[in-house]
Order: sequence, then C-alpha cells, then structure tokens
Amino acid sequence: MEIHVLELICRNNPTYRHSKRLLPFNYVTCSFNYNSSPTDKAIIDSLLVKAHELADSVYIGAANDPTLLRNKDRVLNNCIAGVLAEYSWKHYLNQDSEVVTETPFNSASNQIDLQIITNSKTIEVRSSFPRNGISFAICHPSFQFDIIGPYVNSYKPEEIQKNFYIRTLYPFTSNLISTKIKEDGFDVYLTGGATWEMMINSEIAINKNFIPEDELDPKRIGTASNYRVVPFDKVLDTLQIKNELMK
Repeated sequence: MEIHVLELICRNNPTYRHSKRLLPFNYVTCSFNYNSSPTDKAIIDSLLVKAHELADSVYIGAANDPTLLRNKDRVLNNCIAGVLAEYSWKHYLNQDSEVVTETPFNSASNQIDLQIITNSKTIEVRSSFPRNGISFAICHPSFQFDIIGPYVNSYKPEEIQKNFYIRTLYPFTSNLISTKIKEDGFDVYLTGGATWEMMINSEIAINKNFIPEDELDPKRIGTASNYRVVPFDKVLDTLQIKNELMK
C-alpha cells in the first residue's frame, strides 16, 4: 500500500472556474496492488471477509424486508467500501504512531467508526461513489459533495454525536468496487472532514435531504433522509483534519 498526498486547486481547472472552493484542497490516495503485492492481497482479502460479515449482519436486520434482500449485492458493495475506507484512514493516521483504533461493531444502525486512543473521541467514516470524478465532487459549484454528519432528527447541538466526520471517495459506480479492488493501482481517496463544532455552526453546515450510498441501517437503505452536512467548499482538507485529530 502506497500513500500519496496530492493538491487540488479547484479554480485552476477551467471546468470549475466558478467553484465555491477557494482554498487549495490537499487529499490523500492509498494505492493497493492486489496482483503484484502479496501484502496488499492479504490486506484486501481480510477486508473482504470483514465486509461479508458486516453485510450478513445487515441482511439479518432486514429479514422482513424483501426490497432490501433484492439489493444484497448493493449492500455488500457498500460494506466493502466502508471497511476499506476505515482501514485506509486508520493506516494513514497511524503512519508514525498508533493514534486511532476501530470501535466495536454493535449494529448496522451505526456507521463505521474509528476512535482516538488517547481521549476516546469518535470519528465517523463515510464513503461515496462520485462517478464524475474527485474534482467534480470537491469543486463543482452546484453539485459538490459534502462531509455527512448526523441525521437531522437526532441532531442536538448540545449533545455531541461524533467528534469528527471524515470522507472517502471512489470515482466510479458502487457496483464496480468488488472487481476494481482486485486490480493493481486501485486508489482509495481520503478527502477531508469536519469537526462537531463545524456541524453545529449554521454558517458552515446545512441540512440536506438525500440518499447516502453507504447507508447500513436496514430502516434507511434506499430512503432519503435529512442529514446535517458540511459542503466541500467549507470542509477541512485531509491534512487539516489530520491535524485536528492529532491535537
């Protein structure tokens, strides 16, 4: 696995010269070589086992929902994306010393989380599939993506839901991840985050109704819900959110 830090300046791209993102955006790629690296192959194979176990727990929760059961492959692909995102962020943050660890998985109603070892602060990891590419997701003036926070109906400014929210992007459709993950040169894009303080700041965060692709709660999969989000033009980039986590 190779880690690279890249910089994106949205308005330098003529396609996004009207982007709302004015500051440079530093992001990280974690590159895997399943076929040529035995180490990467072992990592991916273990993550696929974990993803199948996670998907099985979702199916159990959806035993009485035939609509969800018909989308079994979709749920599995989202679980692959989730465990891969968690692993990649953990590996990136723990490069120099062990800073974060996984939290125990209790139910599919909770998103995949990491936890800071020294202070037990929680980090929610979410992923999406911007088929139009990373630059589109970060820079587009109208259709930029977001850092996803809590459900609006559970959002209480005085009660911290998670201390940090971080994002992973895959620039293709979700149905391709199970094959692409076994190719050399497969990249996972770690694309910034937001703090809880940013989520409760109405000058930064907004409420947004949409269907997250990585939703694991059987009651919410395929259903639009209101979330608290921070658009990419206002988020911390990957280097900045790492600095916040290290404080």
